[in-house]
Amino acid sequence: MKLTEKNIDRLYQFTRQHYVEWYDLQTELVDHLANDIEAIVNENPSLTFEEALQRSFKKFGVFGFSEVVEKRTTALSRKYWKLVFKYIKEYFRVPKIALTLFLIATYYTVFTLMPDKIIFIGISLGALSIIPFFFGIKMFLENKRIQKKTGKKYLYQNIVSTLGGLVFVPQLFIQLTSFSKYVEWTTTIRILFSFAVILFSILFYVAIKIIPKKLEENFTKQFQDSELLNKA
Repeated sequence: MKLTEKNIDRLYQFTRQHYVEWYDLQTELVDHLANDIEAIVNENPSLTFEEALQRSFKKFGVFGFSEVVEKRTTALSRKYWKLVFKYIKEYFRVPKIALTLFLIATYYTVFTLMPDKIIFIGISLGALSIIPFFFGIKMFLENKRIQKKTGKKYLYQNIVSTLGGLVFVPQLFIQLTSFSKYVEWTTTIRILFSFAVILFSILFYVAIKIIPKKLEENFTKQFQDSELLNKA
């Protein structure tokens, strides 16, 4: 049995009815269901498409697609972080190592010379908090625009919009600001703090400027390889 375009549309509808909201994940499930249904009908020619669909769906267990959604979300988050660490490792090469050390030294020097270190710390942590916050808002609005235009939501875009969870780090920075006045800012603590600020700045740069483009490229390639995309 070869599925028709109408059958494929029905499979997309079926995934939506079972609470799979992400179009990229819907496509993966439709691909799997289509292959399985064809195999089931070939073995049991008397079955209708809907009967074969229900048999295929039963293989997902009592929780249906929910476990698949959870596992795929976890897998994509891991992929996101693998890309982050990959490009961070690539970043820390000569001459960028020298540039990083220069930035740390510069930040440390300014920090040391500041008469009111608490205000300087507040400004630093505030900046690190605002950057991912505004990026998250920007990506949220962009995702809404794409959804309104195409009627589709994408899981990978949701991962990108939260920076793989980094968007929630500012809450930690805000808490650190309130505790900073109780810290004895020795030379060692100032060096460690300077290193952390620059490191998080680089991390945000990679997560915001590099990773979204790479995930977009991977996503596009994945969907170009899928014939189902043209049938949806």
